[in-house]
Formats: sequence, structure tokens, C-alpha cells
Amino acid sequence: MKAYKYKARSSYGADVDGVIEANTRDEAVMLLKDDGLIVRSIEASGGEHDIDLRVGGRKTKEKTLAVMCNQFAIILDAGLPIVRTLELVAGQTEDKTLKEILTEVAGEVAAGYELADSFAKHGPNLPATFIESIRAGEQSGNLSLVFNRLADFYRKSSETRGKVKSAMMYPSFVMGVAVIVVGVIMVFAVPTFKTTFEGMGTEMPLPTRMLIGLSEFLTSFWWVIILVVGAIYGGIQLLKRQNEAFHLKWSQLGTKLPVMGRITSMSSSSQYASTMAVMMEAGLATPRATEVTARTLANYYMGHELASIVPDLEAGKPLAECMAATGAFPQLVNEMTGVGEQTGELEHTLQVVSDYYDFETQEATSRAISLIEPMIIVVLAAVVCLVLLAVYLPMFSIYGAM
Repeated sequence: MKAYKYKARSSYGADVDGVIEANTRDEAVMLLKDDGLIVRSIEASGGEHDIDLRVGGRKTKEKTLAVMCNQFAIILDAGLPIVRTLELVAGQTEDKTLKEILTEVAGEVAAGYELADSFAKHGPNLPATFIESIRAGEQSGNLSLVFNRLADFYRKSSETRGKVKSAMMYPSFVMGVAVIVVGVIMVFAVPTFKTTFEGMGTEMPLPTRMLIGLSEFLTSFWWVIILVVGAIYGGIQLLKRQNEAFHLKWSQLGTKLPVMGRITSMSSSSQYASTMAVMMEAGLATPRATEVTARTLANYYMGHELASIVPDLEAGKPLAECMAATGAFPQLVNEMTGVGEQTGELEHTLQVVSDYYDFETQEATSRAISLIEPMIIVVLAAVVCLVLLAVYLPMFSIYGAM
């Protein structure tokens, strides 16, 4: 791909210049127009610029992004140029991957490339919200404000995710212990009892025979179970990647399940509201903000439905009306979005919606966990009782025959 230097004017009237990569000059012009820029001049900068994809492989943690964005905001507020800011933040970052990204981006920005394009090139795993917010900040000249908003956004998202993970730790631990205990009983304890009972020469009761049969199956064919589970999981993942209709149905099912479906829907609604608020505060138009937000939603079905309304938004239809037509989002989200549009306070209203669904997600998760914990204990107790019953019944039979 060739690099082209350009001078353009943004939709906000600001002068923009930089470097863009494309196969031809006409393609470069079309890409700039797609970004909402009016091209004033463009020329090949000479040579080709290969995209470096050495960096990547894992997503940067939201907590790390929050700290980095906060550092950007502080240094930019102090009046330092963006290249020097990148160098300083790179020096302060402990994350090796992010440090490499920042160093390479600093070199490209110094050579005339745009900040957002450089981040997209060298940080393929960076969130779309991060890239597009920076792009909007460059075009509007409000980079410092954008980084402040991003710092708050990622800090809040990290805290919410952390609370949910903390709440899940205890039931996950209990479930893990239960699986280990049952496995040890089936693989090690039951075969010992089998040898003892067979040596007594008495017919074993049905519960005992069933337990021994299950133990023998697990001991002899554990690899079959692993293969079957792995095949099912791998098949689902493959279908999700290869079959769009299956992926949509599978993700939609995730929003319809009892208890967990409601949590999934509320979590994605919170993601929509918080991300959309940041995008619009950064200066993106509603269609572009909606497109970027759709790519960040954890639930594929809800993200797909949100992306599908972009053409209607470009045609001038209200956001709330388009969202309600999809049927993918809770009614409260649609109505609050409409209120924000009517009052001209959409960004603030979306932030309120985000706070509300963050709280509701945490409460719903806590309630679900409070139900799961006793269920795990009851199931474990039932398994232990069945094992004890299967072990003691032959003994009772022997004593009764004496």
C-alpha cells in the first residue's frame, strides 16, 4: 500500500492534515470522504508503508487503559505536544505491549501520520472506542477532553467488571471443589469398595451396581468425555465463526435464558449507554457513534441489531425509534434514549442509563449467585449421600444374612 499526504477540512470546519495509506490515490480520497473529511489536496509521499502487526495477541486491560488515558489528559493539559506526550506516557507504562505500541505510534506521528490511524495500525487489539474517540478528538481539536472521558469510561468499566468477577469467585471455588471431590470418590474410592464387596460373594444392591458402573465408565472412558465436551465446544465456536445465522441465534438465546439472559441484556445495555455517551461527547455524529458502539457490545446479537440501524440514522430517523424497531434492547433504554434526544441531553441521559444498568447488573448477579451457592451445596450433599447409600447397603445385606 502507498502512503499519501493530504490536507483536508473536517465536518466541524477544522483544518486536518496527515498521512493515509491506500492502493491508489482515488481510494485514498474515498477513505478520507468516508471519514467525513473534505479533501483539499493529496499527493503520494513516496514509497510504501507496510502495516506492522508484530504487536498484538492479547487485549489491553481496561484498568491499564484508564491509567494511560489519564496520563495523556494530564500531560496534554500541561501544553506538551502530542509526540512528546506519547514518549512520556510510553516511559511511564509498565505494560510491555502497550509501551511498544506507544513508541511506534510516537515515531509515526512525528513523521506526519494521524494519531488514531497509528494506534489502529500498531494496536490491532485496542478497543474501537479508544481509536474512534481519538479520531474524533483529533478532528475537533479536543484530544485532552477525549482522553479525560476515556479515562473515566475505562475506570468505571474496570470497576464494574471487577465487582462481578469478585462476586463469582466463591461459587466458582465451591463448584470446583465439588467436581474434584466427586471425581476422587468415583476414580479412587469406589473401585476399592468394589473389590471388597466382590470378595464377600454377595449380590450387590442396584444403587451399588449403578455407582460401580458409573465409576468404571469414568475410569475407563474419561478421554471420551473430554473429547465429546471438546467437540461440542469446538463445534459451537466454529459454527459461530462460519455461520452468521447460527451466531445470531446463539447470541439471541443468551438474552432469553432465565436469570442469565436478563443479566446479559442489562450488561450489554450498560455497555451501549456508556460507550455511546463517550462517542458522542468525543464529537462523533450519531450514525458513526452507533456503528462504533455496536462493535463493542459483548452480546453479538444486540451489537448486530444496533449496527443494522445505521442506514436509518443516516437517513435522518431518530435513534430511539430505530432502536425500538429492533426489539433487541429493553424498553427503558429505548425510552430514555428518546428523552435524551428530545431534550438535547442525550450524552447525559445515556450516562444515567449506564449507571442504572451497572447497578442493576451487579444486583442481579448477586441475586443469581445467592441462588447458585445453596444449589451447589445441595447437589454435592446429594451426591455424597448416594455414594454413602451405595456403600452401606451391601454391608447391611451382609449383616442381615448373618
